[in-house]
Amino acid sequence: MKKVSFLAISICFLFVGSSLVAKCYNFSNGGDVQVCVNGDGFSDRKKAKEICKKAKGSDCGNISSNSSRCHSNSGKCYNENGKPSRELKGY
Repeated sequence: MKKVSFLAISICFLFVGSSLVAKCYNFSNGGDVQVCVNGDGFSDRKKAKEICKKAKGSDCGNISSNSSRCHSNSGKCYNENGKPSRELKGY
């Protein structure tokens, strides 16, 4: 019984913990544009796509990868407010 309880608690922690993680996203048609947002849910991903579209001026396609930071010598890292930066970390 203790093993089942531990397993259930571990699974709950995994799902809750993963929903609190922020991400920096790359897009299939986004070129060098990366967007970092404070979450990893559907609405956060949608917001990231909208920021990319506004920054690029056209559709960025689908999310192709993500990471916890962004670095761009050309200042194409955008935060959750759409503000460009050369580097964003802690996401």
